[in-house]
Amino acid sequence: MALRNKKRWSVQDNESLSRRSIYLLPNKTGIIFIITCVLMIGFGLNYENNLVLFVALFSLSALITSLIYSFFNLRGLSISHKESINNIYAGGSISIPIHLSNINKNHIIRELHLATGQGPDVFIDNTPSSYTAQLNCVCHQRGFYDIPLIKVDSIYPLGLIRAFSYFSIEEKVLVYPKPQSCEYMLQKDLNRSSFDSSRQQVHSTRSHGNDEISGLKNYRPGDAISLIDWKQLAKGKGLMVKDFSADESMDMYLTENSIKSRELEEQISMLTYAVIDLTRRDIQFGFRFREINIQPGNGFEHQQYILRRLALY
Repeated sequence: MALRNKKRWSVQDNESLSRRSIYLLPNKTGIIFIITCVLMIGFGLNYENNLVLFVALFSLSALITSLIYSFFNLRGLSISHKESINNIYAGGSISIPIHLSNINKNHIIRELHLATGQGPDVFIDNTPSSYTAQLNCVCHQRGFYDIPLIKVDSIYPLGLIRAFSYFSIEEKVLVYPKPQSCEYMLQKDLNRSSFDSSRQQVHSTRSHGNDEISGLKNYRPGDAISLIDWKQLAKGKGLMVKDFSADESMDMYLTENSIKSRELEEQISMLTYAVIDLTRRDIQFGFRFREINIQPGNGFEHQQYILRRLALY
């Protein structure tokens, strides 16, 4: 309910703050200040002490002046978001670039505070009429992520009154599943019409998934131990693993049977890791996972398409 109310109070990006969208409230220090002034007035009236009355009324006039300055400090501020956010994985941090501007080019906003409630706050002492800031939020789940409301506030000039407002950015960010390191096996597509009953595992979880040895390559963390050429190691040539040549007559697929897991989210995380690793190694592969069926391909666009389908599954 509170979030819905804030959404109703918020202004859209590129919309400037005005008297209808700036809210002024005393903070904790301001409330104590007001109570003290009221007690001083009561004391001065009761004991007919003009000096106490003068100090109390002068303090209240300073509070009212602070109220006016707080309003004009934020008036005219607008926030815009122009850059799209890509390649975000669940559990990671999103850096949201926002541009702050003011209709009055000569106006400098003092002691500006930006917060989303989902990441560290940003404090800017002096904000010129054109300024770019970075807000960081943490995404815990895959799928579309709504950029949270951005609260802007300031306690300038005396720290007694808080002027604040909310900005909403109507943009969704696609968050890919979190990669989980694992061993995986590509599958040969022996017969597309009976794929589930006629598949054959490749020799290695980390090889090209092919049959004939074409050479040797340096060992990398994660390569299967069974592929290590121990003769080369005995000769003092270091850790080398066998590399396999491509069998172009067979299409290779990454499927839910390529990994050792039966829990949905863990499967998606493991497959995400496998897709990224295969793309990094420039290996052509297809993808089959439940209702998702993607023909063999390679390259960054192929990876992005598969990860998008996994993120929205």
